[in-house]
Amino acid sequence: MAITGLFLVSFLLVHVMGNIQLFYQDGGLAFNNYTKFMTTNPIIKTMEWVLFAGFVVHIIYAMLLTLQNNASRPVKYAYKGKNGGASWASRNMFITGSVMFIFLVVHLVMFWGTYKFGSGEATTIQNAYEQAWKVKDASGLASLDAELAHDIVKHKYIDYESYQEILKLGNPADMKAMGYSMYNLTLDSFRQLWIVILYVLAMVLLAFHLNHGFQSSFRSLGFVHDKYLPLIKGGGQVVTVVFPLLFAAMPVYFYIGSVIGKF
Repeated sequence: MAITGLFLVSFLLVHVMGNIQLFYQDGGLAFNNYTKFMTTNPIIKTMEWVLFAGFVVHIIYAMLLTLQNNASRPVKYAYKGKNGGASWASRNMFITGSVMFIFLVVHLVMFWGTYKFGSGEATTIQNAYEQAWKVKDASGLASLDAELAHDIVKHKYIDYESYQEILKLGNPADMKAMGYSMYNLTLDSFRQLWIVILYVLAMVLLAFHLNHGFQSSFRSLGFVHDKYLPLIKGGGQVVTVVFPLLFAAMPVYFYIGSVIGKF
């Protein structure tokens, strides 16, 4: 339980570092390039299955430990009152974890699932993304400026500036489909208030879950010592506060931006 928990924390670190690129004022270029790398790199594609296994093992052990704890002590410990030392987070790890599991399913369907399998339109989002950011030959580019077309083929991808030129010169309907990348999917999703509220609430629960889970993982592994305790507590504070805060800031940022007309 502890090992898989810390492994999932490392995933959060990688995930938040990649998602920070959503804040770059480059029209989604950095984030889309990050998405392209994460979906085409063979090592990353292998790690997807390792990550999936980590989630499965973590969830299974959570259920087993909860059942074992309930079976071994039918009468719960007294924790209320001034002598009760257990925090709300420690007493409700299974609840916060269960809600996070539901959120994870929604998140995967909304982004990964839509990206992989499309949104029900004729052109799937994955195909549209590949068309927008990778060009294998010059077919279909005859109507474009020769220098622009050569630059696109030479680099095997379309940078943001070239893409904007294509939007001006090409068929608007086709270009709209071609440009529907993961960045566009993120923008469209976070324009909806209910999704923003769901994400913020989920990140609050994630903070509670991490607050207890991070430090208790080190205790379970026997790493808690006076020498290392300040470092563990400091790392726990960063994980508990910074990670959920950054994740929650993204939908809020894009929703406010859409309201004021920035996006």
